[in-house]
Amino acid sequence: MPAVFPDLVVVIPGLIGSVLERDGKAIWGYSLGAAWRVVAGGALDLLQLKGPDDEREDLGDGIKATGLISDVQLIPGLWKLEGYSILAEKLVGDMKLTRNENYREFPYDWRRSNRVSARKLAALVPGWLQEWRDKSGNAQAKVTFVVHSMGGLVARYYVECLGGWKTTRTLLSFGTPYRGSGNALGYICNGFSWEAGPLKVFDGTKAIRSFDSVYQLLPTYPFVDIGEKDLARVGDLDLPNMDRQRASAAAVFHHEISSAQTANAKDEAYAVSGPKVRPVVGIEQPTLQSAKLEGSVLTMLRSLGGKDLKGDGTVPRPSSIPLELAQQSASYVATTHSALQSDDGALGHVRGVLTEVDVDMSKFREVGVGTLGLDLQDAYAADQAVEISAVASDYVQSIPGRITRLDAAQQDTTITLRPAGDKHVGSVKLPAGLYRVNLAEDGFHPVSDVFLVLEE
Repeated sequence: MPAVFPDLVVVIPGLIGSVLERDGKAIWGYSLGAAWRVVAGGALDLLQLKGPDDEREDLGDGIKATGLISDVQLIPGLWKLEGYSILAEKLVGDMKLTRNENYREFPYDWRRSNRVSARKLAALVPGWLQEWRDKSGNAQAKVTFVVHSMGGLVARYYVECLGGWKTTRTLLSFGTPYRGSGNALGYICNGFSWEAGPLKVFDGTKAIRSFDSVYQLLPTYPFVDIGEKDLARVGDLDLPNMDRQRASAAAVFHHEISSAQTANAKDEAYAVSGPKVRPVVGIEQPTLQSAKLEGSVLTMLRSLGGKDLKGDGTVPRPSSIPLELAQQSASYVATTHSALQSDDGALGHVRGVLTEVDVDMSKFREVGVGTLGLDLQDAYAADQAVEISAVASDYVQSIPGRITRLDAAQQDTTITLRPAGDKHVGSVKLPAGLYRVNLAEDGFHPVSDVFLVLEE
């Protein structure tokens, strides 16, 4: 590996992955569990957009994106994120990148249309790249984007629609919903509220439905069973609580990207030295993949046409691959959406892509290694047992796990999942707090996720 990495690396987070501030105070904060406290206290309403997003540069509400979320954030029923500190450590430490030189982070207001964020990115990247070319003396330096979840849509729009392809070498994406996510449809149609046993914890439905970004996460492929031979697309239907006009406008956003990519690919320079999209895809986790509409009730399903393709728990497996690429372009990691950007196997793949060494891709697709599909709730009531289940791809007598308290010093708790029907199940009582569970067994790819235990 060269002493100085020759290109500029830009990291772009996903939904809820940027710190948001107003008047110098974080309203979507830095510390462990800060996002949960925001929601539980009703402060999610502070982030609600008060009208349609007309895609102007500044809404005038005083909210600015100032940094990347570094630690675990969890909003039960909405989103989970293990933060970006591990990713940053690997890139800056292992790759010897230098902050504010050939390593940059792009926080953005994740409530807004991704077009707005892409334009802001376009205003910054050329200057960053020129600074690095001048500093390094490498006039041929290009940009490599390392993106998570919705951040890939921001980068993709910049690259394909705003001319960024001319200076982009690679777009390496972790769980980007290129074809949408069923979770977004569930939030919009069925609301975003959460209860833990007898606890009525919060209702953030109005805020979530106000975000254009969530509409741009709607599935673009035939998704809804309306009782006919073929599934229907979301934008072609009047679904409960969904603004069909906004859904159609969101579909146009995705169409702009695909149309621009098709046109760009006809350019010889694009074909020879244009950007390479390298998707990292989470697999083997229970994931919403379609929906069934019966009257005014929309039921979300963990299957598509009766077949369970799984995914990373948020993005269905096929959705993490851009339209123009074949499945063979992807690298597969058997872990959850929130942990993809921190997974050791995925980060090893990043290192390989960035250094352009010869990589045995079987190591990153875990050929010959079993997988574990982790299934647990986002949150539990403190007076209830925390039940954790997993489905193993191959026979295993038991699955050992470790539960780590994240918001306070506490000895790790061990848990053993034992066979129960077609899955392995284990339970444990825990005090209120924020936790991470790790399941690891010889011959299987480890898997982890985060959850809350709440008290009234």
